[in-house]
Amino acid sequence: MAEKRENRQKRLIDFKRMDDETNAQLYARGQRWVGAVDKRNKRYVALAELLEKLNHGKHIQNRTLQTHLTKEQFAAMEAAWAQQMLIRSGSKQKPAVIKQYETLLNRVQLQDVKAKELLKRGHLEGAKQLDDQVAAKLTALLNFIREAVSEDDTMEAWLDRPLPASAAVVSLDAMPRCITSTSKSSLVVRKTKTDIKWEAIQAAMRELE
Repeated sequence: MAEKRENRQKRLIDFKRMDDETNAQLYARGQRWVGAVDKRNKRYVALAELLEKLNHGKHIQNRTLQTHLTKEQFAAMEAAWAQQMLIRSGSKQKPAVIKQYETLLNRVQLQDVKAKELLKRGHLEGAKQLDDQVAAKLTALLNFIREAVSEDDTMEAWLDRPLPASAAVVSLDAMPRCITSTSKSSLVVRKTKTDIKWEAIQAAMRELE
């Protein structure tokens, strides 16, 4: 850690003159550089103060966060909270395509259970046939949900993880679950509005480090 600080200090001091740069130009460039660093540091401190308020249970309004977060950071925070609202909505707002995906995934899971039961009983050929069917259905199901997301990207907000990059290596455990699912395989974590704000501020501070 000490070595890292020392290297950072060396970089700050090492402000070399550019080719054919006059003293006035060097000074002006230095002022802009110092100003940029100072602005970044002030923003970092402001974010740290907001984080401290949240840690002490104080409320921070969205308009305050808009002042200290970039547009992209604020949009990401709102998207994270929107997904939490979907999680809480249960099946009330769940799109038909997501319900269909869940139904199909449940059927494949049941087939996978049957394959494992056959394997335990020593029916190797039957288990292998079911395993092959499960793999084929998972590939088809992944293509189904990938096409649904490509047609309407809001569908992705209903999934608990990004879609697997390749259908060729997909497994049952890797398949996304609906964010309202109570399955043990679900990756959904329920968060409060304060949790979402805290994570947004933390992410913004990391970008400044």
